[in-house]
Formats: sequence, structure tokens, C-alpha cells
Amino acid sequence: MIERESELAELTAAFAESATEGVRVVVLQGVVGTGKTALIDEFGAWARGVGARLLRASGASTEHSLSLGIVRQLLAGEVFDHDTAVLVSGLLDHQLLADAASDGVSRSRVLDGLATAVLELAGQSPVVIAIDDTQYLDAFSQDWLIYLIRRAGLARILIVFAWRDGIEMSPSNSRLLCAELYQQPYFRQLLLAPLSPSGVAELVTGRVLEPGATELAAKAHELTGGNPLLLHALLEDSRAAAVGDGPPAELDAGPELERAVQLALRRCDPVTLRVAGAISVIGEPSRFALLGWLVDAAPDRIAVAMRVLTQIGLVEAGRMRHPIIAGAVLSTFSAADRSRLHWRVADLLKACGADSLTIAEHFVASGRLDDPSVVPNLVEGAQQALEKGYPRRATELLRLAYQVDTDVQRKVESLALLMRAEWRVDLGASIGHLSELADAMLSGRLRGRHATMPLIIMLVQGRVTDVCSVLSRLAADSPPDSRPSWEFEMVRIWLTGMYPGIFGPAADEGRTNGTSITPLGAIGYQLLEHFRSTHHEGVTAERLVQVDEAFWQQPLTEINLLPVILALCTMIYAERLEEAERRCRGLMLTCLDLQEPTWHALFCAIAAEVALRRGSLSVAATRAAAALELIPVAGMGVLAGVPLSTLLMAQTLQGKHDEAARTLALPVPDVMFETPSGLFYLMARGRHYVERGLAQVALDDFQAVGDLLDQWGMEQNEALPWRTEMAAAHLQLGDREAAARYAREQLRRIGQGGHLRVRGRTLRLLAATRELRLRPPVLHDAVDVLHRSGDKFELASALAALHDAYTQLGEAGRARSVARKVNSIKQAFFVEQPARRVDAADGPAETEVDMLILSDAERRVARFAAKGLTNREIAGRLYLTTSTVEQHLTRIYRKLGVSSRVQLLSRLGPQPAVPHPAHGEASA
Repeated sequence: MIERESELAELTAAFAESATEGVRVVVLQGVVGTGKTALIDEFGAWARGVGARLLRASGASTEHSLSLGIVRQLLAGEVFDHDTAVLVSGLLDHQLLADAASDGVSRSRVLDGLATAVLELAGQSPVVIAIDDTQYLDAFSQDWLIYLIRRAGLARILIVFAWRDGIEMSPSNSRLLCAELYQQPYFRQLLLAPLSPSGVAELVTGRVLEPGATELAAKAHELTGGNPLLLHALLEDSRAAAVGDGPPAELDAGPELERAVQLALRRCDPVTLRVAGAISVIGEPSRFALLGWLVDAAPDRIAVAMRVLTQIGLVEAGRMRHPIIAGAVLSTFSAADRSRLHWRVADLLKACGADSLTIAEHFVASGRLDDPSVVPNLVEGAQQALEKGYPRRATELLRLAYQVDTDVQRKVESLALLMRAEWRVDLGASIGHLSELADAMLSGRLRGRHATMPLIIMLVQGRVTDVCSVLSRLAADSPPDSRPSWEFEMVRIWLTGMYPGIFGPAADEGRTNGTSITPLGAIGYQLLEHFRSTHHEGVTAERLVQVDEAFWQQPLTEINLLPVILALCTMIYAERLEEAERRCRGLMLTCLDLQEPTWHALFCAIAAEVALRRGSLSVAATRAAAALELIPVAGMGVLAGVPLSTLLMAQTLQGKHDEAARTLALPVPDVMFETPSGLFYLMARGRHYVERGLAQVALDDFQAVGDLLDQWGMEQNEALPWRTEMAAAHLQLGDREAAARYAREQLRRIGQGGHLRVRGRTLRLLAATRELRLRPPVLHDAVDVLHRSGDKFELASALAALHDAYTQLGEAGRARSVARKVNSIKQAFFVEQPARRVDAADGPAETEVDMLILSDAERRVARFAAKGLTNREIAGRLYLTTSTVEQHLTRIYRKLGVSSRVQLLSRLGPQPAVPHPAHGEASA
């Protein structure tokens, strides 16, 4: 037995002493689960092996009032010869025992007769009396044992008591025995402690895979405190969850551990059980005062219960060691008791000034949501959850508050707050609240900061008329000389950015001169103003430095989201693609950590644009598709033009025209074409038409882009080089003169400074308008510019054009040299992902890129699938149904462009063991 060698040695020594020096008594003392019973079994087997008679009994809380119940167990079976057995049976007659309860003679007869039988047995061979759970000893058995010990003398008798700590003893069961034994020379007390970390490591070794045994042993000790009962249950759960027949590679707390916890609690006294329930409900490290109010017990009694629970291994530092332990503890209480406990905890925490989210969680757990007083607590808890970055939990709390609230005004404000939380996790669901919120704003029931998010979502959904009506109503309700709040200044900036043709001039006229209306703490909106000016005035190095200094130190929050998006767009248009890639990757990881699918989708769309501009067509298509998977076109509203245009462009340039046609068939809102994202869509659609030989149709799209930019006062914006695409369309139509005119005008407008990607592509098209002998110099310029731009697709296209020109000119040597460069670029950049230049900053590894485009649930499934688990095994690990796993895998295959587990493993590579998530809000 592990770490029980010294106890076994003490028992063996006591047995030897009893054989030569007379009766010996050993008490094994420890909390539940520390192995007292196993130790008795081990020693008993040894004693029988050396010829001793073993008399076994075990106490029980339900039998401690049975007269001589323990003695009946000890003397049952084929212990004595026939005559003695008949005598013992007569002494245990129920009527005689009933008489013995009030008659001293009868009592003396029973005590003496039974003791004599055992003493005579000891004269024949050594006797070992082993009693488990002695704390439940009945009074008459206690008296008999004392009687036997006093008269044993030199008899070869060893008595072993297994005594459990933490039990409240009544005067009638064990106190007299304790007083009788503890001062005697024949008495030994052995305290059984939980296993040490080294003991746990010894037990774990051989039962888990060797490479991680040390780490898993430390984790097992942390989860169980070294309690053998809990430890064996944990290992059994881990074995059951392991793949195949071999030992497990990781620990898995499950039903066996839960049953072990319940078994341990059933052996505790009522006060200890109530304290365990209170600790499980509170969750935080528990204070004695708070526990005292909850369990109605004195501080010293609570201290004893805490000590016992800690020794058992359930509690550490005042809290349950593991969520499954807390759940197992609470499952021992009735639903009504759990409800009352949560309600009382909520009241106590509120009186103590605890945080609102914790209080709201307890009110929800109580299930008593029909009480109107709960609603303010739910709303306050949701607000705190949003501030802490837990939008999912905030959404759940606000849905409950909205359902049960009877106050009309507060109900609509709760709905507005629900939209603010819900759009971050389920944009489609938040859209369903727009009509009710619009009515509330038009009727004057919703105003101020509560109206901000509904207005923004209405803009995204293209409900421009409703926004105008609401703004008119809000303006009419404002005092004449008042300035707009910073929340509404943010709405104005959204207006001008999303609908420059409708709201641009009005938004500017509505601004007020004088002191800034933006509070100093809202740096995001100061940056919004900065970006708005750069959007119209162009990007300078000084402005970009200001962005870096003032912005990237800020955490990603609801306030800073729009500035983050605009900052990334600024980097993209300034052709700082490697930096934009790095920022997007970090932001996508942040969104996964925060569980923000809407934000994740937005950054996926931007990252797709970055990949497209770097010529990484496969990555661009994958990221854009992931954005549309997270938020379908209907939910994304007018913003859908961004990922749709990237996806359509990537598919077109890859030659996947059937897929591009299906993308083009997706319905988009008409109002999208009143926004910049609609112009990107028109550009991509026109490019698709050109590639399919429909240049005449494409001209209409490109001209529409130019006309709208002119109407919006954004004709200087070169992010949409429509003249370059007009040149490409005219080239296909055979009109070289028109193509050259548009190409030269585009080059004149962008100058020689930036816009390398546009200039390189435009130079390639311009070369195609010239005589064959005049093309190579222009194409060389295009190649040089595109090499510096980082767009490998356009660089390969320019080199291919140069190869064709040399081939037609009969310069085979130069043509072969250029062909080698083209092939090198294609092999390096167009297999699965773009390669990295030797001197470039680190870009995302393929596996990283792939995992970033998956949702949190899909990533977990993908990792297990790549490790070789079956759908059923994955479902068991993640507590999902098999059909849910199959649905996740279908989406994973589609996003990553694979069709089997073998391809998935090849794509992602071998996956390390996936640890279980820590219990915390994020899981909540």
C-alpha cells in the first residue's frame, strides 16, 4: 500500500505484542476516504495468513442505536465450535437483550458470557477484532468492548478501531470508549493522512502515459488533495475517457469522481454537509462569518467542518477544488434547498457589497425569477458582465430580465442593453429587436445613450429612413443650445463613414464648435475623429505614427472597436500589409478569447482583404468565407459587401468561376450600394465580368463606382482604383486608346509616392496598350513596383506578361529567365499559403491561420479530430451529441477546403493534448 507501510508495520508490531504481552488496541484515525478500510483489509488478510482468527464489523449511522449490533457482526458466522455458538446465540437473544437494558443481572450475564467466549477463542489462536467506522458504535457494544478489554489481561487479542474524523459524537456511543482507551499503555493511535504529492505520483505512475505522468500526478494531487478515494475515482474517470485500451494521457473528472464526492459527504455530519453546500454555492474563498449566517452554526463548529472538508480533499483555501466537486456537493441537496441557499447567498452578498454579476448569478440559480425585485439585480449584473468582457453572460441575464420585468420603461431600456450585448455574440438575434426599439425611440421612451447601439444596428441593416426619423425626434427633444453627447457624435461618425452620400454634409453641419464634446476617457472617439479626417484628407506618415502611439496600447473594447477597424483600414490603404496582418491575427485571437463571434467576423473580413492584397488568394477566400459563416449576409447587412467582394475577387482570380458565380448569386440589400462596401462589391463584380468575357457589362459597374465617389466628394480616394479596371475592360473590348487613357489618368492621380499595388497593375495594363517592342520597359517598371508592393499574384501576372512579350519578340533567353521567376513565385505562394520573404516579419503559420477562422467550438472539435478521435469519442469528450460533432466537422471541412480526416491532419498537423478549460466566467 502506498504511504501506508509504517501503519502496517505498527499493526504487525501490535499483533506480535498481543501474542506475548496480552491485549493491544490500535485506533486508525482519519477523515473519510483516507484508506482506513483498505488498511484493515490488508492487515486482516495478513493476520489470517499467520493463523489468527479475524472478527470483522462495521458501524453505520443507521444502526448505532441497535443493541449489540456491532457484537452481532463480530460473532456471526463459523467463529466458535457448536456448543459455544449455541451459547453465544442464546446470549444475543432479543428478549434477553431487552431485559438487559433494565436488569443488571441480565446485563452482566450477557457481557460476561460473550467476553468469555472470545477469551476462550483467544486461548486457541490469536484473535484480531477489527471494527470499521467505530464512531457509530452502539452503546451496548461499547460497554462489551470495555468489559472485554479490562478482562483480557494476557489474552492474545488485538483490537483495531477505524475511527473517522469530523463526526459529531453523542454521549451514548463513543465518548466512554475514548476515555477508557486513550490513557492505557496497550493503546496506539495511528493518524492516516492523505497521500503526499510523491505518493500520488507513485500511484499515478503506470496508470497514465509515461511522458506526462509527472505533470498529471501534480494535477491529480491538486484536484483531490491526495485523498485515495477521490484519486482512484479520478483515475477511473480518466481511464474511461481515454482513447483505446491503453492508459489515459490526460485527467478527466467525471461521474466516478462525482459519486466519490457524494459518498464522502454521506459519511459527514449534517453541519459539515451544510458547510460544504454553502462553500459550493458561494464559489469564492468563503468567510466564516458568511458561512455562519448561511448554515446557522457557531464559528468554532464551522472551523471544524472546514478543517474536515480540507482534510478530505474537497476544499482548498476556502473553496471547492474543482467545479465537478462543487456540483456533486450541491446534488446532495434538494432543488428547494438549493434554491433557498442561492437566494440567501444573493441577499447576503448584496448586503456585503459584493459585485453585481455574482449577485445576479445567485438570483438566477435560485430559480425564483418571478420576484420583481430581482430585475434590477439582473440588469446590474449584465452591465458588469459587459464591462468585464462577458457578452454571452450579459445576454443571458438581460433576456431573463426582459422576460420577467413588468416596468414598461425599464423593460425597453433592458431591451436596448440586450441589443448592445447580443450583437456581439449573435447579430442576427439582435436584429429582431429593432422594430420595438425604433418605436420606443420615436415615442420618446428610449433616448440618450440607450439609443446609440440600436441606431448603429439600424444603419448596418440599411434602415436609413428609420434612422433619419429617430434622429429628428431626438433632435427635437434636445434643448436648443445643447451639444450632442459623445455617444451621438459616434453615431454621426458611423453615419458619415457608412453613408457618405446621404449623411456626410449633414453630419459635418451638425457638429458644434468650441470645446470637445468627447470625454477624456473615451480615447476611442478621439481616434474616430482622427480617422475621419484621414479618410478624406489622405494618409500621412505623421498621422500613422500618431495612430501607433495613441491607439495600439488600448485594449479591444466596445468603445475602441470602430477605431480599431479604421486603423486597420488605414494600414491596408497605406500598404503596411505585414503590420496589418500581424494586428489582425492578434485581434482574431483576442476575439476567440473573449468569445466575440461578431467582432471575430469583422476582423476575419479585414484579414481576408489583407491576404488578397498580398496575393494570397486561398487564404483570402478562406478568411472571407469564415466571416460569412460567422455572420451570414442577411445579418451583416450593408457591411456584407466587404467579405463578399474579397471572396468574389479571390475566387475569380483563382479561376473558380462557378464558385464565384454562386457567391455573386447571394442576395445583398439594395441600400448597400449607398455605402463604400457596396463600391468594393461593384469593383469585384466588374472584375468577375471581365474575367468571364463580359467587359461591356463590367464597364457599367466601374463607371458607377467613379460616379458615386464623385457624388460623395471622395474622388481623391484611391482605395477604389476604378480607372484601372476601366482600362482592363477596354483592353478586353479591343479599345486600346480608351484603355491607355484611363490607365494614364489613374497613374497621374496616384503619383509616384505610394499605391504600389495599383500603380504596378496599372503599368501592366498600360504596357498592353502599346506596341509589342515598347512593352518590356513598362513591364519591367511594373515588376519592380509590384515586387515592392508585396502582392505576389499581381507580380506573377506582370512577369507572365513580360514572358509573353519576350517570347513574341523572339528573345528566348530572357523569356526563359522570366519564366523561372514566375514558376518560383507560383510554387512558393500559390500552393496552400503565401510564403514568407526571408527578411519579412513573421507571418501566421498555416495552422494558425486555419484555426483562427474557426469558431471556438469548431477549433475544439478540429483538434480532437486531428488527434484521431472518432465522432463518438469527440462527443464524449466535449459533452456533445454525435450529430453536433458531425455538423461541426462539415463546417470545418468547408472552411478549410478539406474532405476527410486525413486531409485535416495534413492541414493542421499533429495536435497536442487539449487541456480542459479552467472554470471561470468564460465558461459561464
